Amino acid sequence: MVKEIFLYIFLSTIIFKIFQKYFSILVLDKPSFRSSHNKVTPTSGGLVFLLIHFINILLTGNYKLLILLPIGILGFFDDVININQLYRLIFQSLNISIIYFSYFNFSIFNLIHLSSSITFLISLFLGLLLVNCINFMDGIDGLVASNMSLIFLNYAFVNNRDFLGITICLFVFLFYNWCPAKLFMGDSGSTFLGIILFFMIFINKNLNSSLSIFLTASPLLMDSITCILRRLLNRENIFSAHNKHLYQRLQRNGMKHSKVTLIYTFSTFLLLLLSHFNNLIIMSTLVILLFIFGIYLEKKYAMPFKA
Repeated sequence: MVKEIFLYIFLSTIIFKIFQKYFSILVLDKPSFRSSHNKVTPTSGGLVFLLIHFINILLTGNYKLLILLPIGILGFFDDVININQLYRLIFQSLNISIIYFSYFNFSIFNLIHLSSSITFLISLFLGLLLVNCINFMDGIDGLVASNMSLIFLNYAFVNNRDFLGITICLFVFLFYNWCPAKLFMGDSGSTFLGIILFFMIFINKNLNSSLSIFLTASPLLMDSITCILRRLLNRENIFSAHNKHLYQRLQRNGMKHSKVTLIYTFSTFLLLLLSHFNNLIIMSTLVILLFIFGIYLEKKYAMPFKA
């Protein structure tokens, strides 16, 4: 395992250096009204995640994991040419459906005695939710990369090493993505991380384990889901660009990128620690406390939601 770690550190470092050089010319993120950065920055560094994942597949021979790549590839094209939202959702739905039918017999939903149509719809909803919520949260330096790297690292130790390569790659990426970011992951990275998170939850024959993985991602998911619900209640178009997530409003009101990121990352770290007690009640209690803490942060430190 030590040799594998050093190999992935070496490969990730080399590939990121190459990508940063060429993507600073080819794929750029230009600041807009909703951006948290104020300078043009190369993006789609998530393409390195896909390459490292592909190398991991070649080394392990687990070719079935190729099934996770299409969403990331679509994300890369979205970074470059900005694909229509409807087409993105259709493609994501197809990829999630393929995962569902390929892995259903090995999934958590095979243990739940519901009709096949209901389990499919639940899986499709969960997959779309996770892919897009993680994508929505990739708006300030280091936020998604730091949280997902911890979740993936924990998965590598507790479950299996299928995603060891992408885990190491994320830690290397943080050197480029920490504030002030020199490289963004783009949709190629965030949507790919979202589909891996869905896969980790889905491909599991232990309900407690699946729920535990979901709960560890709740600092990211609660912000995103709460924002969507509030925008729906305000009769806003939830598909239009905005900067109303709590993490965005904290940053817009003066809190540094690094401080916001550390708040979310420390919350995820606490949940990961509690997950080793195999007690969902304790984890759920912490999730509720973190939600209350989020309300406190909003009232005291964030720009108002309707500002």
